Amino acid sequence: MKTTNRVWGLVALLVLLSPLAAFAAQKSARAQGPFHDVQIMVKDLSTGQEIGVVRPGGSITLTEGQKVRLILTAVHPGQGKGPYYPEAVFTETEPGRGWVRVTRTSQENSSATVEIIRPGNNNRNTTETLNYRIVETAGIPNDLRQGSILIRVEPLAAAGSAAPVISGSHTAQELTNMLYRAILMRDFDASGQPYVDRIASGGYPELLKVADEIARSEESRVRVYERTGANQEQRLLALYQNLLGLSSNQVDQNQWNADVRRLSQGQITNVVADIIRSERFQDLHNLSNERTAIRY
Repeated sequence: MKTTNRVWGLVALLVLLSPLAAFAAQKSARAQGPFHDVQIMVKDLSTGQEIGVVRPGGSITLTEGQKVRLILTAVHPGQGKGPYYPEAVFTETEPGRGWVRVTRTSQENSSATVEIIRPGNNNRNTTETLNYRIVETAGIPNDLRQGSILIRVEPLAAAGSAAPVISGSHTAQELTNMLYRAILMRDFDASGQPYVDRIASGGYPELLKVADEIARSEESRVRVYERTGANQEQRLLALYQNLLGLSSNQVDQNQWNADVRRLSQGQITNVVADIIRSERFQDLHNLSNERTAIRY
């Protein structure tokens, strides 16, 4: 009788364990590499929307106070296989000292919650490095098992401070035409007159909004490629030349490569925003912290 009970107990245990064994087998099957790449999806926790995908060495722009979730995936070559989520950890380069804070991690889900928080040192660089490390093999090449991404931070203006605006030496139409040539690779036309009016009345803050809208437009995302046949390097060169007055050989090679990757990932809005907020752009186009009227 005891033997029978033991047998039935063993059978019951096997039945209970079988789903776990099946899950482990399924996970092992999905983990069979080789994987040819890894990438990090960035999800805004306030909206639940995916706001970007970053490859190792790439960058994304986030705003002070923003909270996001990072999810690392390993990518199979070819089609027909979904992403795999290897166990991974994310770490700050200087824990607790920079703009980027890892507030929660889930190694099993290869994810982390990240907040953009103003550091104690107001002079700290607003570009921060966040590191990742994959802690399981899962057929992932050694050169992809650890790496980093750059997070460019847009600080909020200090309370009571004036937002920078364009100097009166520029006209609103000239600025609109500059954005058209840089982003759409063509000259301004009558359809852009509302942008002229907005920049004339709103100054630099409105210029930022207009640039973002033009970069997000269907013409920027689709039609400019159909019309010009341009590749990502040619689009980036148009941005550098028109917005910063730079040729390709005047740009840091690592920055050039990172921006080409971002354009390839559809992140032209981030590239445009980084350029227009840069010190070089502000110096080149005579920006100041005093509100100055922009002429028509």
